[in-house]
Amino acid sequence: MSLSRLILGTVVMLVAGVVAVSAGWWFFVREDNQLATSAPDIPSELVEAAQTPGSSETPSSQGLTFVILADRSEAAYFADEKLASLPLPSTAKGATNDIEGAFHLTADGWALDTSQQSVIRVGLANLVSGEDRRDNRVREALEVSTYPTATFTITSVTGVDPSLPADQEQEFQMTGVLDLHGVQKEVTWDVQARREGNVLTALATTNFRYEDFNIPVLNIAGFVTVEEDVTLQMQIVAQAQ
Repeated sequence: MSLSRLILGTVVMLVAGVVAVSAGWWFFVREDNQLATSAPDIPSELVEAAQTPGSSETPSSQGLTFVILADRSEAAYFADEKLASLPLPSTAKGATNDIEGAFHLTADGWALDTSQQSVIRVGLANLVSGEDRRDNRVREALEVSTYPTATFTITSVTGVDPSLPADQEQEFQMTGVLDLHGVQKEVTWDVQARREGNVLTALATTNFRYEDFNIPVLNIAGFVTVEEDVTLQMQIVAQAQ
């Protein structure tokens, strides 16, 4: 076999390998997850239960404590990925229902009651994206055995429009301290929320760079690279207690 044929064969094999890897990633690993754009719908069965005669769920004139319903809520990350240097975009999503907490509002249901601490906690060990290699890499990067929980303590809510009807979606900002990976940092979330009676739903979105919390960029197996920032979303359904 001549040298030129050997070189040509090697090049063809390399190209075929790259195409195979790319195709495998595109069809079996690549994802195109989209951010949510509005607060979850109000579960009608919760509203009906809250309005049952004799119910103890009647809002207090002294304020309202909304407790997150984990089985109806979700915390998720969205990370943009690509295969090596090829222009094959992907948006991965990892999510968990391991979310709990309570937030305290004044009697009108929107202003933050700062006399009590409003805290949301998310368990990180159960973040699932549907791709084991990615999930393992995320757990390693977050060091979940040492830092199993992310905690957000709300300090202020701004931009609420009190003139809107109670059942109309509000858009405002929620600021507080995010404790993640052993780092405490102030972050602000863009929030869309709606309320009916003593049931409240909200979509909260924020974005930050991994380095802000000393988290290594989540490259996977040397061939999938991840952008240097990540978006977090919480979809919350909560009920006043």
